[in-house]
Amino acid sequence: MPIGYSAILLPQLAEENGTMYADRQLGSWIASVHSLATPVGSLVSGPLLDEIGRRGSLQFAAVPLFVGWFVIGFAKNISCLLIGRVVLGFGVGLMGVPAQVLLGETADSTLRGFLTGSTLTFYCLGIVIIYALGACFTWDIVALCGAVLPITALIALILIPESPAWLVRRRKPDKARKALLWLRGGNAQQVDAEMRILEARMKTDLARTATTTTSRLGQISSVVSTLLDPSVLKPLTIINIFNILQLISGTFVIVFYAVNLVEDIGGNRINNYLAAVITAITRVLFSSIASVLLLKINRRYLGMFSAVGTAFASLVLAGYLLIQEESSIDVYVVGILLLAYVAVSSMGLMTFPGLMVAELLPQRARGIGGGCNFFFFNLFIFIVTKSFPAVRDAVGITGIFAIFGISALLEAIFVYVALPETKNRTLQEIEDYFQQDNLLWITRSR
Repeated sequence: MPIGYSAILLPQLAEENGTMYADRQLGSWIASVHSLATPVGSLVSGPLLDEIGRRGSLQFAAVPLFVGWFVIGFAKNISCLLIGRVVLGFGVGLMGVPAQVLLGETADSTLRGFLTGSTLTFYCLGIVIIYALGACFTWDIVALCGAVLPITALIALILIPESPAWLVRRRKPDKARKALLWLRGGNAQQVDAEMRILEARMKTDLARTATTTTSRLGQISSVVSTLLDPSVLKPLTIINIFNILQLISGTFVIVFYAVNLVEDIGGNRINNYLAAVITAITRVLFSSIASVLLLKINRRYLGMFSAVGTAFASLVLAGYLLIQEESSIDVYVVGILLLAYVAVSSMGLMTFPGLMVAELLPQRARGIGGGCNFFFFNLFIFIVTKSFPAVRDAVGITGIFAIFGISALLEAIFVYVALPETKNRTLQEIEDYFQQDNLLWITRSR
């Protein structure tokens, strides 16, 4: 919900007769400062994951999320709005890695893709709710409505167990077994098999770090050596390159600036808020479809389909806007192409970043590695969203969608060349893939 809030906040602040006013330059800061704070939360989440657990980290993240919404809801000036956005961004950063890691470590391998992919569905549902509330209420009322969800999440998290993998690493095998029994529906045979794998992996990881000093310098050295280990560095590189190309493809620009983008394309002939809500509903629908498809088809096929489809919709839309004069643009044609872009990008480009963190990173590095990944991901979101108004002024809306399309084409090539297939593979098998001399999928060891 915090991600999509700027889309309904900025148009209301742009009204000169409103309670507060923000021009385009100030508005870009209000939109992007959220993503400037998110990387800080992502870095903090790494150590938290290892110290207080996956579930505990999510519960901790609920506090700044509530505080941020509360501050915005009662803000009387732009400074308070910015503070609230910063606190929300920090909370979102705290939440991103633990959510994916908890799902990845608790889900059965046959359901892991579906469950981790479904996080995007609920993420998009939050955006729909924000857009819908923004169409009905003022921005301050919407913020106070948003404060309800962190409290609800804090209570709901009490009902689920902690990650068995984390419990094993903390030498709590009895609690880990109890958690697995709850998660696997009492299947003792499956639980015994998983416990043996988790305990064997823990012993292997501990043997690697047995000589590490406990001093502060030694801990820093241990973190650096972990991140530079080829079995960690290779998946981190793949994830970050994917994320950069995904963001330049415009996925989050559409989320942050939905209402403004619709206005740029269709002018006054389209109800901007209604169109933004429709795009958000489309995102929910097709991210849900993607979650189901992850049960049926290979990750790589879905990723390439999404990237190629995003490129096609973007470039066709750019071409249409280029050849048509503004007065003769058919809003229905533009609307169909924009919805097609949102639909296909939601089926892979937006689904995969969280899925890859849950699947590709080895267990010993999911905390610090996931935190570093989300740090760079959200830092780049800040760069993209902050620079978007200036780029739009420089190249126009036609140029914007041309950039989106070219980046999506590059993403399709990258998925084909580098992304490993992880469907129906255990997390241990995926770790073993990167421990071998594998970087590019097309040159992998057979």
